[in-house]
This record gives sequence, C-alpha cells and structure tokens, in this order.
Amino acid sequence: MSQIAGRIEPKAFNMTGSDDDYGVAFKEAKLEHDKQRQGSAEAQRLQADADADTAALSNVVLPQLQAAAQKLEPLGGKVDIRQYGRTGKALRPASVGFRITDQQDHASRAYLIVPHGGMVTVTSGDGFDLTGQPKQPENVSEKVGIQRRDDLTIENVKKLILAAIAEYRNDRKRTQQADYNDDPK
Repeated sequence: MSQIAGRIEPKAFNMTGSDDDYGVAFKEAKLEHDKQRQGSAEAQRLQADADADTAALSNVVLPQLQAAAQKLEPLGGKVDIRQYGRTGKALRPASVGFRITDQQDHASRAYLIVPHGGMVTVTSGDGFDLTGQPKQPENVSEKVGIQRRDDLTIENVKKLILAAIAEYRNDRKRTQQADYNDDPK
C-alpha cells in the first residue's frame, strides 16, 4: 500500500505469470469442486437408499408384526420382535427379527429381515444367538419371495408371518406327539 495525499492506495500488482495460469488454476478448482459435488451426490444417493430400507421396515414389516402380536396375544401366542441397528433421527431399525412363541416355549424358527441397498436378505434359523442372528442361519429370501425392497409388501410380510405360525403349529404337534409317545401305557 502506498500513501498519496493522505489516501491509502493499493500498490500496483506485479504480475509475473501469464493469463494461462488463471485458466489452469480455475480448471483445477472447478474439477476439485465437481468431484466433491459428485461424491456428495453419491453420499446423498446412498443415504436415500438407506432411508428407504429403514422406511420399508418401519412402515411395512413392523406394523404387520405388531398386528400379528395383537391378534395372537388373546390366544396365548406371542410375536417376539427384535429390532437391530437403529439409525436416523427417528431411530428406525436397520433390521428386524421375529419368531412366534407361546407360554410353553413352543416356537417357530427365528427370522431376520435385513434390507441393504435395495436388496433384502431373509434368514431363518433355530432361535436367536447372542448377537441376535438366527442360529445356523439359512437364507430363505427366494423361498419366501422377499429378495428386493419392493418385495417388502404387506402381502409378502403376511405370508412370511403365516409361514412362521405354521412352523409354530408344527413344532407344537411334534412336541405333543413326542410327549404322547413317551407316556407309559
């Protein structure tokens, strides 16, 4: 800065570079900005995908399991519902497990529904282990007709719950048959 007649004036800028330096610098800055935006768009897409996965569980799966629990409770049945990996502001579950039980510890197989990136994995096993996973899990997604997020419909979830109730009924029959065969005559 120089001072002329009491005023402060900026000094003349000594430009040693060429006009191309500005163009190159701008292109580099723009490329970096575009990469950040692209990464941000990818992050937003992934977040939207994750939100859609948890919404499918919260808006379709959980209400159907809760409705089944309300219907079975007066009959002595219970739907053991487990929610794992809560995410987001509303703390929606990232996966949901369930099984049908009663007071005598008869139970269906345990089911775990895990949506991820638009796909859904449904596993089934003999009860839950300490981590909340079905014991000796078997992927039954294809068998139950739930492989994509779009397959998580009220109808398909009802079919899955009804299949679990049928397994519960079969478990009771096996137990009753075993008890009958063990009875001395």
